[in-house]
Amino acid sequence: MTSVTQSHLCLLCQHPLRHIGEDFAGKQIYKCDQCDYAMTPPATSVDASELYDDPEYFDGWGCNMEFDYGRFEPAVHQQVEQYLAFIKKHTRGESLLDVGTGSGLLPHLARQAGYEVEGTDLSKHVSETLPATAGFPVHHGPLEEITFHRTYDIITMLHVLEHTSDPLSTLLRAKEILNAEGYVMVVVPNYKSVDTRIKNLLSKLKLKSRAYKHLALGHHNYVFSIKSLEVLGRAADLQVVYHTTTQPAWRSSALHRFFERYQLATWCWIVYRKPAST
Repeated sequence: MTSVTQSHLCLLCQHPLRHIGEDFAGKQIYKCDQCDYAMTPPATSVDASELYDDPEYFDGWGCNMEFDYGRFEPAVHQQVEQYLAFIKKHTRGESLLDVGTGSGLLPHLARQAGYEVEGTDLSKHVSETLPATAGFPVHHGPLEEITFHRTYDIITMLHVLEHTSDPLSTLLRAKEILNAEGYVMVVVPNYKSVDTRIKNLLSKLKLKSRAYKHLALGHHNYVFSIKSLEVLGRAADLQVVYHTTTQPAWRSSALHRFFERYQLATWCWIVYRKPAST
């Protein structure tokens, strides 16, 4: 049975969130029916930085902590090349800041394509090691706590916003360091995907051995839909230029293309633009 709780309010509309259950580890799950996203009380940036300094985290994503791009799994290169093609198609500009850069493969490839690149990351290992290895600056810490001495044409947040404690604050900070008519590109898991809908139902019916594990709660604080990303953009006074849903680059079939057509694919992609007058 679900219930409305007064203790947690929607970040965007300030209405009470509805409690919809708990995951296998006891994480409580809340949903805003108006803005169409789910969340769990956020982990801290300290918790997150410890996770991102764990070698197993990098190995689990087909990367390595030495940032030897030649040893990355082919699927990692395939996905990042898809990101870069999307950036070229839907944005304009020369300077790019990759928030939560992780392995740094995106700015590495973007620099080869002619972009001027920088990154940010919560991981001390990334921010201390990557500049010497990959040859571009990496700022350490949450975006809101970093002092920048310049602005950018393009800011990318690829599988980052769901990890933040306050996605609106993060997006507003990105807007502050964005040039007029600059772009923010966001990719996040899709709460309305076919996969998530099925697994949510199985979890609700207690037919899943580890309920709601697919939401990765605690690691992910928020699970967005296209609708909630549009609401988030309006709250930050950013224009929505383009949005879609996609499967990971290594998963492509006629069925997956059908999912993408109806916004049912695994990931949400959205591009915001800062108005010229802001």
